[in-house]
Parts: sequence; structure tokens; C-alpha cells
Amino acid sequence: MGCCGSSEANAAETELPPPAWGAAIKCRLAKKGIFSADYSVWATDENGEEVKWMLMDAVGSWLDDGYRYYLKHRAAGQVDDEGKAISSVLGSVNISGDWDAFSFRICGADRDLDVGPFFDVWDGDFDWGVSNEKTLWAVWTYSKRAVIYSDYEMSTQIGWLDITGSGTWWEHEEEKIIHDTDPDGNDRVRYEKERRTDCRVNGFRYKFNVHNTPMVITYDRKGNGFWKSATLTFTAAAAFAPQIPLFIARGDGEKNCTIETFENSDPISTLLAAYAISCKLDPQDFKAGAQRMCERHMHLGMWPGTSNFVGMPEQDFEQNFTKYAAPVPAVFAQAVASYVPQPGPPMAIVAQPVVQQPGIAQPAPVAQPMAQPMAQPMAQP
Repeated sequence: MGCCGSSEANAAETELPPPAWGAAIKCRLAKKGIFSADYSVWATDENGEEVKWMLMDAVGSWLDDGYRYYLKHRAAGQVDDEGKAISSVLGSVNISGDWDAFSFRICGADRDLDVGPFFDVWDGDFDWGVSNEKTLWAVWTYSKRAVIYSDYEMSTQIGWLDITGSGTWWEHEEEKIIHDTDPDGNDRVRYEKERRTDCRVNGFRYKFNVHNTPMVITYDRKGNGFWKSATLTFTAAAAFAPQIPLFIARGDGEKNCTIETFENSDPISTLLAAYAISCKLDPQDFKAGAQRMCERHMHLGMWPGTSNFVGMPEQDFEQNFTKYAAPVPAVFAQAVASYVPQPGPPMAIVAQPVVQQPGIAQPAPVAQPMAQPMAQPMAQP
């Protein structure tokens, strides 16, 4: 994959067989390069050496809100009918942003016009001018969604993933028109503009379902320094047995990730979900996506109380993707049939500034649908 777009690539040849249903695996994902969105999947062979096993092939453009990813495996000597190298697609995940949702409400705005002297740091004197300042602050919710498939055509769904969070947005802009006098005594006009923004995530939550089995995801962050990145650990487990993990993913959220899956799971969907969560839907990426949405949909000059919703409403996403044909694994069938999800706090934008629980915007009667409510405790970034 290049820096501007991506065509499909083949996985490296390997003697290792593809993952088998129900078998535990341990592998490492490493980004292929600075300007690449592809990830190589490494595993240990029978001699204890780490070798390339599979490829997480990214297809799309950096101009989009996300990519489509294909998990590919190529056996030694595997070619098509024309003798060209070819890979087998084991599964895919769509994180292209087609089903995302974003909502916001402007809580306040301010504007200030000032005429007076301004200190010129270059000349060491004062010049007369006009300053126009604008400020805006708002609250938002954002849902980033992914759908997991078992095939290249993305026609057979085997799971879905949702991360929803809320936060605040602040934007300030100052424009100055200054009349300056040059060394020759000529009056000149210069224009200065400064813009600052601040996007903060107050809380977020993952929702994960694979083979019609509800899962819970826990998140832990350790360490962060000048020389060493923070280690992010994600653990997924069945909602009815949270003490028994489905997978554990540890990584830096960007370039490297170690994934360990356990027995009684589908390693393909598990690997795709673990990759999406730990490398593409981690807190840092979620914040970056929320900031893009704030930049795209809010602007200075909006009146306090202005609100909007864009994207796919929760009920539409559930209707389209939370009911699919993939059978529940036999080992989980009875537990899934008797499982009753626990209701959680709703995620909605407040109609006006009120005293509210930290990290969660309180519900208010608004006309627009808000981003997806969540059924698990909020995590803090």
C-alpha cells in the first residue's frame, strides 16, 4: 500500500498452514513501513524461528475515513491458472467509515472586537490595528464501526464492532489587521491569523459481537515516556464468562501488536477483530477520528444550541448488522441463548450546559437521533 492509495498485494509464501478453527494461536503484527497501511503477520515455525505467516492487506485511500482489510495466506508454490502468484483470502474487515455516526451540540460561543495598539516583537514598537476573536465550545458523541466477514466479497458476515465515545470541542481564532510603518516611513498593512483547537475524549466503550456471541472488551494502558510508547492491552471475553478470554492483544496502537487467541474460538474473526481494536480503533485513532469529525461539521459562527447528527443511526446499524446468519459456536450456544445484556447509561448530547456525570453527556429531548448508546462501563483514555 502506498501513501496515497492502495492496490491489493499478495502475502509472502509460507510453510505454515492457515489458522484452524478452535486452535489457539500466537502471532505478531508489524506495520510494513511508514507510508504503508499493510501489516505483516509473523508466527513461530517448528524450529522456533519467527517467519512471515500472513498479510493484513489494506485497500483504500488515505483520503477516506478508513480502509478495508483482507487477511491473506499464501502456501508455498500457490499460483493461479496462469501461473501467477495468488493468495487465499481468509477473512476481511470493513472499517471504511460507511456506518459511522457523529452528533454534536454547541454549548457556547463568543466574539470580541478590539481596536488598539499591538506590540511588534520584530520592531520593538507598538502598531495600531484591529483584532477580531471568535471562540466556540461544544460537546459531541462519535461512533466508529467495523463489520467482519469470512470472504473476500464481504457478503458473509461473521461479526461486528463498535466504539462509541463522548467528549468536548474547543475552537479559538484570532485575526489581526495591523498598520505598520516600515523603515522608510511608508504605512503598510499586514494580516495575522492564529487558530487553536482542543478535542478531548471524556470516555469511550467497545461493543463486540462475533458469530452471534456477545463479547466484552477491557482496555488497559501502561507506561508512556519520551523514549518508550505506552503499552495498550485489550482483552476480549464472552459477555457471559468475562473471566475466560477470547483473545489478548498488546501493542503500541500503531506499528506493532502481539495477539494471542485461545481455544474454542474462530481464529480468523478473532485475529481480524483484535487487529481492528488494537491497531485501528485504539484510543489514539478514535480521538483523531473524532477531531476530524469536529473539524468537518462544526465551525465558528454557529449559535449556541445548534445541534446535528450525521451518519447511520443506531437502530439502522442494528437492523442491518447485528442480526446475521453466522451460527453460534456449539460450546457457547446454551450460554448465548440464556444471556440477557445489562442496560447501560445512554449516550446523547445535552440541550444546554447542565451539571452532568463526567464523561457522559446527559440525555435531552432533541429532534435528531444521537450516536449509539453503550451497554458497558465507560473507559477512560
